[in-house]
Amino acid sequence: MTSPHHPNDVAHRFLTGDTPARMALVRDPSCADTLRALLGTVAYDELARLAGPPPTQHLATEPTNLVFVPGVMGSVLASTGLGGIWWLDIRSRGRIDSLALAADGHSDAHPSFKIQPVAVDASYEGFLFAAERTAGIRHIAFPYDWRKPLRISADLLYDTVQAAYEANQPKKAIHIVAHSMGGLVVRTALMRHPDMWTQIGKVVFLGTPHYGSPAIGGYLKNHFWGHEFLTLLRRYLSRETFRSLSGVLSLLPAPAGVYPETSSKDGPDYDHPCSNFDPYDAAAWRLKLSPAQQLTLQSLLDAAAQHHQDLHTWHHSLDQRQRDRMAVIAGTGFQTLFRLAYNKRIGFLWQHMDRITTRIPHHPDRDGDGRVPLASAQLPWVGETRYINGEHGILPNLPAVQEDVWRFLANKPMRLSVTPAGAMGKHLAGGSPALSPLAVLPPTVPRSLEDPGYLNISGPTATELDALEQRLDSGQLPDFIRTRLL
Repeated sequence: MTSPHHPNDVAHRFLTGDTPARMALVRDPSCADTLRALLGTVAYDELARLAGPPPTQHLATEPTNLVFVPGVMGSVLASTGLGGIWWLDIRSRGRIDSLALAADGHSDAHPSFKIQPVAVDASYEGFLFAAERTAGIRHIAFPYDWRKPLRISADLLYDTVQAAYEANQPKKAIHIVAHSMGGLVVRTALMRHPDMWTQIGKVVFLGTPHYGSPAIGGYLKNHFWGHEFLTLLRRYLSRETFRSLSGVLSLLPAPAGVYPETSSKDGPDYDHPCSNFDPYDAAAWRLKLSPAQQLTLQSLLDAAAQHHQDLHTWHHSLDQRQRDRMAVIAGTGFQTLFRLAYNKRIGFLWQHMDRITTRIPHHPDRDGDGRVPLASAQLPWVGETRYINGEHGILPNLPAVQEDVWRFLANKPMRLSVTPAGAMGKHLAGGSPALSPLAVLPPTVPRSLEDPGYLNISGPTATELDALEQRLDSGQLPDFIRTRLL
């Protein structure tokens, strides 16, 4: 019997393959049962629709002219030391806690595991296949180790863009499209490697938390609060491991003075729309850590705060012609965790902390895509900012978003709304918010316009989690594979 992690195993080949390899597997009838079990019937059927019949000729004849950068947890991580896919193959979920980083936040806690990014997650195939089949764009999907500091991934992205640019004969500018955390990787690469501007054309940010997301603070404090799959994930990924993921911690809301419309803290109150305490003070989180643990966390928080400041300073230093080569597409119309605030009464901890989730339509600090507030998704002075009533995880897979991406890259006028209010007046499907079978949030989780399923602080009970675990063991929860923080 073939090992579930054998390189010839269909699931392994699919998870680690590029777009053409995945589409070939989807078109192969002998792989259908395995892929349905891996992805779920709904997601598999959507991929089969996108794949269509085998092409009679190469879909893209142009040189490589697009690099796609996914969001946090949107890259498959595999151990080259021990074998197997550790993020995320359901069969390897017992290895998830081995993704921990060392205290420096740069290297694996267990060097012999040799964990490496091997592919972009299949949830992005809606965008990647459309790039080739619909727009005739030949792309490179850039997987990166989202656990580690942004600068490490940024340097590798620079190398990838440089190699693609040099390989094109004649040389042709490389466009970049980035989702969520991927946008911060792109901006970090441009900041660290100014000559990259000579190799790229345009950059599109889809739902990027340019100034961070309060959701990350919720996970740090209460360890994967939210919908049932996140709560199940915490059985495999411990609090200590989460605190070691320096790349993830870099997604905390930017410090006051950097976050939009804030000033540096002055006096006893912290002037910030996302919290009433300093999220870059490890002690302020009241996590009951040992002195050594608190010192380690403080070091990672200091680095994250400095990186926000560096990006902020760099963006202000850009020439407007460089900013004009950037476009932002932001989702709107969904509740999320907008603010964490300790109750002022003495002795009250997390269970009595105010968690502001109420949406105020079109308010930059109280509206967003379910994960990122509008204030954070926006980036001042860029060439284009457009809005859509779409959920964070699915923005790349929405046809209207894809069309506007292609138009911006081709120097054509974009068509999405220029205001959040206008976006809410143009639902894409029968008056409902835009959803997709390839959504990052599993489709089994109930959705609505106001609450995409992230707001339940208590989550399922232990008994309910045990039942979920049994369903996972029996292969009845393939959607777990698309669990994401953002």
